[in-house]
Amino acid sequence: MTIRTIIGVLAAASLLSLSACTSSVEYGEATRIKVIKQDVGNNELVTASEKMIRHLITYPTIEDLLQRKRLKLAVSPLTNQTTDNIDTDLIMDSITQQLTQSGKFSVTDKNSVIQAHAAATSGELFARVNVSVAKKIAARTNADYLLYGSLRNVIRVGNTDKEVYYSMNLHLLNTKTGKLIWQDNEEILKSSKKTLFGI
Repeated sequence: MTIRTIIGVLAAASLLSLSACTSSVEYGEATRIKVIKQDVGNNELVTASEKMIRHLITYPTIEDLLQRKRLKLAVSPLTNQTTDNIDTDLIMDSITQQLTQSGKFSVTDKNSVIQAHAAATSGELFARVNVSVAKKIAARTNADYLLYGSLRNVIRVGNTDKEVYYSMNLHLLNTKTGKLIWQDNEEILKSSKKTLFGI
């Protein structure tokens, strides 16, 4: 066997061993949410809220109102009823930006709404916003409509798996009549299964 043949055999063996050690790479959709942990991520919640706001803008009752005038709207902070550390400000900012960019709403200043929310809930950190509280917030912000909502989760644990079910809801209140004119809900289910030897 010549030196050239030996070198060729060694090179082929090296390539085979390297290909056996490498991991495959898969491409996915750039906009798809990648599940990297079981706790819900802020990007998932922002995506869910954006979907609901699109529904709000195209809801028939809202479209009828928008034909008459530009709605003066306040966006109340989302009530986090989970034990997760969730950036509700990020969600609130995303909702406000989407409503503003639509050009159909006059949105009240964020800081004014936060102050009104704190006063209406007596400063309770996790106080839920109901219709009566929503009216107080709207009165302090001089808004015709108030958008408010909450986030909660339910955990189900089995012998080999765990499911975490997140539910985000949004409500739009007519502050003059005290009636809800729109509401929506988005659900996110995340699950994990115990594996043997990390497989």
